[in-house]
Amino acid sequence: MDQNRSPLVTAVIPVYNHEKYVRESVQSIIRQSYTNIELIVINDGSQDHSHEAVLTLTAECERRFVRFEYINRENRGVSATLNQALGIAAGKYFSVLASDDVALPNKFSRLVEALESSDESAAAAFGNASFIDEHGRAAGLDTKGNVHEAGSCKTFGTFLDLYTRQRNFDYRIEFGSYRTLIGGNYIPAMSGVLKTAGIKEVGGWTEGNVLEDWEMWLKLSKQHKFLFIDETVALYRIHGQNSQQTMMPTLLRASLTLVAREKEYCVRHGLTREWKSLSYNLLFAVLRDGDSPIKDKLRELRSAGVLSFIGFHLRARCKRILS
Repeated sequence: MDQNRSPLVTAVIPVYNHEKYVRESVQSIIRQSYTNIELIVINDGSQDHSHEAVLTLTAECERRFVRFEYINRENRGVSATLNQALGIAAGKYFSVLASDDVALPNKFSRLVEALESSDESAAAAFGNASFIDEHGRAAGLDTKGNVHEAGSCKTFGTFLDLYTRQRNFDYRIEFGSYRTLIGGNYIPAMSGVLKTAGIKEVGGWTEGNVLEDWEMWLKLSKQHKFLFIDETVALYRIHGQNSQQTMMPTLLRASLTLVAREKEYCVRHGLTREWKSLSYNLLFAVLRDGDSPIKDKLRELRSAGVLSFIGFHLRARCKRILS
């Protein structure tokens, strides 16, 4: 691709309590081989020294990028932060990198080239992501989320290999279809570039939703296809503060709520069996998780409107428990 005529990419780094890692994340955008980039960094109310860490790179960012915006404000959540960045983004393409992850140097070059060579039906392009530990060393994950040395027996070294290990499709062939995504999120957000217009077309992110990535993929996949480049373009850092490790009860409830809202679309498109399988598994996972009484959990789900989406027999069983 002619870098002098390449489309503008808006790179976005939402920052929250990652003083140890945010400099490396920002520097990985600085080191992109792709030249036409604007960088938007939003510190979402960090309570550590993330703000000071970003400030040490301000001058370098202003020299490197077509435009550099740094916003330091109170906490509003990831979805609100992404919507704020979307509102001021000028790029044809939009790419989000968490403030503890790392983009490899050719990420933008490879993914933008794929999108520019494709037709208008493509909304995004993704590569794979490899795991690193808190010190930046190559790592492997087992099925329980435990971190091991890279290459250890019974571990997975890449995001897609781990999160599609029990799925009935080959991600190299059927990547990003709605059918595969309704069964659970497996797409590495840190490894993607999206069309900005496509994100705006589906209304951006739902503020307050903690599953912002999965919801966005589902919305986009109803109308568009995703491209996949079979190479690693980013590094996903595993450490004690990852949301999947610290927010599991919240993520389970949010997953059930999100899937429940997809019922009508699944029924209309012949995906009822897939929808039932995941929604029932999530329901039972929510009821098993934690120490709260099942009645309290069911009351919470009923007040959120989730129980109205499940099947008649299961709903009747839940009502008997509540009575």
